[in-house]
Amino acid sequence: MAERLISRGEVYWVDLPDKGGSELKDKHLGIVISNNFQNQASPVVIILPITSRKKGDKLYHFEIETYFNKQTGKILVDQITTVDKVRRFLGKRISIAEEKTLVKIERKLCYVLGLSTEALLEELAERLSKTKLF
Repeated sequence: MAERLISRGEVYWVDLPDKGGSELKDKHLGIVISNNFQNQASPVVIILPITSRKKGDKLYHFEIETYFNKQTGKILVDQITTVDKVRRFLGKRISIAEEKTLVKIERKLCYVLGLSTEALLEELAERLSKTKLF
């Protein structure tokens, strides 16, 4: 079977394994956040799971509200995980995240992982200046 090409920012249905804790499990949308070189070279990719969001659900400061597959949801930046490209991806790509969503993800990852943001913010500002947002 030919290996699928998976790119950063793409959204797929993913079968998340039961790890026995509070992490999401079973079938959820997931957004790929690993870089494309790694995505091509490795049998696993890094994703952030996406869960549905109902009216009135709390949105925490480390989550990102989003709309994929005709449903409001939230990207769970605090549940970063790796998944096997062959065993865990279900079907075709659902969507591709907009650049502004990827920028929000990168900022939230810095917060969640306690990373320095100065150099990253300069790079993101440059990328955003080249991207038409509206």
